Amino acid sequence: KLSGFAVEIVNEIQKRVGTNYTIEVVPWARGYKEAQTTPNVALFSTNRTADRDPLFQWVGPLAETSFGFYAKADTKLVVNSMEDAKALESIGVYINDVRDLYLTKHGFKNLEKITDNSLNYKKVIAGRLSVVAGSTVEIGDEAKKIGASEKDFKLLYTFLKTQKYIVFSNSTPKAVVTSWQGALDAMKKDGSFKTIFTKYFPKSPLPGPAETDLP
Repeated sequence: KLSGFAVEIVNEIQKRVGTNYTIEVVPWARGYKEAQTTPNVALFSTNRTADRDPLFQWVGPLAETSFGFYAKADTKLVVNSMEDAKALESIGVYINDVRDLYLTKHGFKNLEKITDNSLNYKKVIAGRLSVVAGSTVEIGDEAKKIGASEKDFKLLYTFLKTQKYIVFSNSTPKAVVTSWQGALDAMKKDGSFKTIFTKYFPKSPLPGPAETDLP
């Protein structure tokens, strides 16, 4: 049975709009492509950037995320800029994820792209990657999956901050997207969104309004 913050949010939205569609776990690259081309398919959670903005219809924001380069806690590496990061031997990224697309766009040639994001963290611990492009919301869970903890990793440099959304293809009827956004707005107004959010992120601030200055 699927669980987690975004799953609970989507399930509550479905209750409010009167649907009960199945949530399926698929590889990110497949889901990302399908959500661009198939009507009435929702993909979550997706980080909103200027490049992605015209590709989808957006429901949110659900959360705010900072992305950075994470190394082993005892590393001697120092990264103070994007140019420093370009000089690293290797950076692990989740293929077709926002980190992969953003760093590729900014000229990084040292990316190792894989379909299993947990493996990036395992390779960093094993010394087979210099750093992993990780995020504040995933670092704890990904470390736990490989038998480590968040304390085993050190954030060297933050390179991107975004908001996370549920997305629909542009071919999805606008009324569907409007109903989902309306349900989410109602959850934020009646406090149910805050209850779910603080259950998973007790130390994080609630997301602010949708940002218009996209990275």
